[in-house]
Amino acid sequence: MLSLALLASGCGTIEKASQNQKMHERLKAYAHEVRWGALEALPAYLRPAMVAEQKAIAKDPGNIRVTEYEVVVPPAPAGENKIVQTARIDYLFRDRQVVRSIVDQQSWEYEPETKQWFRANAIPAFE
Repeated sequence: MLSLALLASGCGTIEKASQNQKMHERLKAYAHEVRWGALEALPAYLRPAMVAEQKAIAKDPGNIRVTEYEVVVPPAPAGENKIVQTARIDYLFRDRQVVRSIVDQQSWEYEPETKQWFRANAIPAFE
């Protein structure tokens, strides 16, 4: 019985490590999309039910150039299978050379069935 309990706790540790690895990969991929200006791809990180509710991220995404993406508050637990992080995104409008900044307070949730992290709050608009 003891070996069964140890095996079960070991599996939980491996599963938690895998979940953390997936979280870091997902956050890194999201940051990459933002940094390279692939704003149209960001809704794919939302929970599927939220995609239709997401407002336009930008009127003309091609007119936006992200100049910096900095995580100012690193990922922190916010409950069971939930994390929050805050990033500052600096960007400019190419046609006007107007510089703007967004503080993006992100909420992410892990879905055990699909073993996937999803953004659980709306993506801010680049206005």
